[in-house]
Amino acid sequence: MKIENADIKWLESGLPYSSLYDDIYHSCDDAAAESRHIFIDGNDLSERWAESDKNSLFTIAELGFGSGLNFLETLKLWRSCPAKPGRLNYLGFEKHPLTRNQLLETFKAHTDLQPLITELLSSYPQNSAGCHRILLGKDVVLDLYYGDAHQQLTTRYWDRCPAVDSWFLDGFTPNQNPDLWSEELYSAIAKSSKSGSSLSSYSVAGHVRRGLQAVGFDVTRSEGFSRKRHMLRARFNSPTAPEESSSSKPWFRLPDFEIKNKKVVVIGAGLAGCSTAYSLAKRGWQVEVLEKAGDICGGASGIPQMALRNRFFRKHIPMAEFFLHSFLFAARQYSNLANEHAAFSWQAGGVLQLDAAVNKGKSFDSATLEALYPEDVLRRVSCDEASVMSGARLTGDAWLHGEGGWLHPKSLCEAYLDHPNIKLSLNHEVLKLEHTDNEWRIDSSAKEPVQAEVVILATSHDSEKFTQSSRFPLQKVRGQISRISPSHLSGQLKTVINGERSVFPIFENLHTVAASYSNDANLESRPIDNQENMELLAQNFHDQGFLGNEVDSDLVAIRCNSEDHLPIIGAVPDHQAMMEIYSPLSLDASTSFQTPGKYLPGLFINIAHGSNGLATSSLGAEFLASLINRENLPISREMVNDLNPARFLIRDLKKQKKN
Repeated sequence: MKIENADIKWLESGLPYSSLYDDIYHSCDDAAAESRHIFIDGNDLSERWAESDKNSLFTIAELGFGSGLNFLETLKLWRSCPAKPGRLNYLGFEKHPLTRNQLLETFKAHTDLQPLITELLSSYPQNSAGCHRILLGKDVVLDLYYGDAHQQLTTRYWDRCPAVDSWFLDGFTPNQNPDLWSEELYSAIAKSSKSGSSLSSYSVAGHVRRGLQAVGFDVTRSEGFSRKRHMLRARFNSPTAPEESSSSKPWFRLPDFEIKNKKVVVIGAGLAGCSTAYSLAKRGWQVEVLEKAGDICGGASGIPQMALRNRFFRKHIPMAEFFLHSFLFAARQYSNLANEHAAFSWQAGGVLQLDAAVNKGKSFDSATLEALYPEDVLRRVSCDEASVMSGARLTGDAWLHGEGGWLHPKSLCEAYLDHPNIKLSLNHEVLKLEHTDNEWRIDSSAKEPVQAEVVILATSHDSEKFTQSSRFPLQKVRGQISRISPSHLSGQLKTVINGERSVFPIFENLHTVAASYSNDANLESRPIDNQENMELLAQNFHDQGFLGNEVDSDLVAIRCNSEDHLPIIGAVPDHQAMMEIYSPLSLDASTSFQTPGKYLPGLFINIAHGSNGLATSSLGAEFLASLINRENLPISREMVNDLNPARFLIRDLKKQKKN
């Protein structure tokens, strides 16, 4: 997942120069003016935005994000426009991203862009392959795709997602960077376009014009910038709809249903429910959150302290990328929320994970992890270095999750719900869901039923209580944490130490020790679990009695896992209809189908985050909100399919199981 950053040299003129592509990043003749002329004016952005519906979404894709100059100029224009669409989604594709320091050097002379550069750099990712979602203000989403543009574009999820309105083709000169000017890439551009999509580029090379014309663009040459005579402008004229992302797996293809009003009910006020409510509220949805308890953040979300760390994998597979990007997105979001909400505190500074917590029966060697993960995400540290960082004498080397940290889950959920578009209803236990007249009727312990077109189940293992979601293969995993009084030494603890058991710095005058694992759902406290927690925790520290051994209190909660230990996020399938449609799979797993999957209209689910919920719930919520709101998705097609709630019934059919 680790990719190479740009190899840049600085010319005497101050221009950034790519050693790999033997080309400069932009013209020496006023780069900002060149950007505005070729890309902003070349796509008529001001005029088109002024004519757009104020509630619409406008999507721009740039091939060759480079220094981000075109994006910054676009963002500058967006924020100055009085009349424009409701939201901007900017997709930037870059194979070799600049580092933060390189960006600072590039823009040191652009004084007018400094506030925007500072804003971008506060969330700018370094060098992990895949889509990095960055939220800028209330109405701008920047999706930075790191890696090969053709690969990233062709693995993008298309179903129910918008076509690109405007394309910026700004790769290095075709002679030096032919991969970004290939017939295969032009075809991928066409598949993500719609009739009327615009395109502009500085290059008017003959093979570029012919390649775009071959896939359906009307191409013209217009006046270039400064000493360059011409530039290219194009409009897509093909009425052909993009092919469905899930054509080879039609059971994952969602129906094309329309939502009349932006009202949604979220059932459950834990991490998954509150983060989903927040992501939808930021998009203008009116959200009501129904919680059966008398307070938010119960169950497994209700422990006093949680640590944010990445889940390790041995190779680059879609789910390894999902967990990595979930971790990085969560760190960015928690930092932003802490800046916006004084009552919420995000304790950044990293998490130290000892080898005992890394392996857990799996073989991870240092070389494998160092080759896969960037150093700012994961770094091997010696026992001595880890001891200095943590303020405790540890017993072994560790891995530092540099972007990790810890927080109080309830204060996070309170920050999520502190939005004018969100209404919280406590003591509201949902008893039944019924779909009638294109709406969901929600009968609950409250007197009056609630109705909405869209309902999201964030109900953990309580999802089994509803007919529509009762067939998911969920696992209940009991966990018991211990709260212990600090010793005269442990007050020096500065970071989370994650071993066979984890310990947190002092919070509310106590340390949290987390947590036991057992495959049952008994909520009664067990003294033997506290004893085991303390014994396993002691293995982390060189000094006996570093934390003392006085257990002040404990808490038991039940984690919700899925059968394959991945979250369940997406539209809820119509189980009976899907079984009937795809029953031939039980006889021949290779049977081909054209019929798309059957899903319950307007019913979605976000559950089964297990012990990784602090990392996966925020990006999971962002993905689900984007799916419902018909936006570009921040995860790839394979990841969407891996999270799809219908995956279990399809697997069972292929294994000749019938439920």
